[in-house]
Amino acid sequence: MSFGSNVRYYRVKSGYTLKDLSNELQVSVNYLSTLEQNNAKIKPEFLPALCTALSITLSDLYEENADNVFNE
Repeated sequence: MSFGSNVRYYRVKSGYTLKDLSNELQVSVNYLSTLEQNNAKIKPEFLPALCTALSITLSDLYEENADNVFNE
């Protein structure tokens, strides 16, 4: 999966909506949505907060795996 797909996978798996996570991270819903679609530039300073909110590691976001929130 791509970076954006991984963000979406872990967001949904954690029970967050786009709105909930954007509020938690103090970013716009549009930014998160665009990030999940692989159309946003990743802000390096944003990654630690994202990982903390989703209770994952940075390497989880770059993993190539077949997990999909729609297959669970």
